[in-house]
Amino acid sequence: MPSTYSSSLRIELIGTGEQSGTWGNTTNTNLGSIIEQAITGITSVDVTAGDVTLTAYNGAIDQARSAVIIATGTPASTNNIIIPNVPKTYIVTNNTAQSVGIKTSSGSAFLCLTGTQATLYCDGSNNVVGANTNTATYSTFVNPLITGIREATTVSATAATGTINFDTLTQAVLYYTSNASANWTVNFRGNGSTTLNSVMGVGQSFATSFLVTQGGTAYYNTAVTIDGSAVTPKWQSIAPSFGNASSIDVYTYVIIKTASATFTVFASQTKFV
Repeated sequence: MPSTYSSSLRIELIGTGEQSGTWGNTTNTNLGSIIEQAITGITSVDVTAGDVTLTAYNGAIDQARSAVIIATGTPASTNNIIIPNVPKTYIVTNNTAQSVGIKTSSGSAFLCLTGTQATLYCDGSNNVVGANTNTATYSTFVNPLITGIREATTVSATAATGTINFDTLTQAVLYYTSNASANWTVNFRGNGSTTLNSVMGVGQSFATSFLVTQGGTAYYNTAVTIDGSAVTPKWQSIAPSFGNASSIDVYTYVIIKTASATFTVFASQTKFV
């Protein structure tokens, strides 16, 4: 039987009676380079320009065999790192300001969130499965029992007016304690350098509240944008056309990502005195 590369690590499997006098060189390459790379290797991948397909060579060092993949660069949106469709475990660190997808050439992507580390695996059938870890912003829970949740709240002596950037990576609740001075637009984003589109995956939702203090002359939220693009909310009962004087108006928004850069927003306005 001739030598083959049928293993998932693409090492050279020497056929019976093959490579007389030279088999030691092949064995040293297999054990000292290729298998070592699969256990301890680190590959950095620059995803600035778009999707990157990892190199995958038979019997030689390549990118796809490494145990650790580090996503680098300054992509403008979510790009993918494409791995071979063979059983393999990876640790992926995303050092970019966007989410990075890990996928095979024809499978669906696992989304490695910005600033996180993910442990994932390919099952050899175009499925990539994993979980994001090591981040104060995101956690993954499956059917937990929760007795209480504390949400990050920003309290600011600011008057609502103009365009108000709501940074979802910073808070779930924003409370303006100074009287509103004009109607306003609220723009939801990740933060000043991160889009909400890159933070959220399709089928995910984000619930938030904006508390606006009103004086004798009241104002209201006239428009909603996400990453600077206009979205028409589905308002509870009716879209607001006025604010409530000498009170606090609480606006709640539930944002659901239905496709790339596509969102449905459910919103309401409630008066508190």
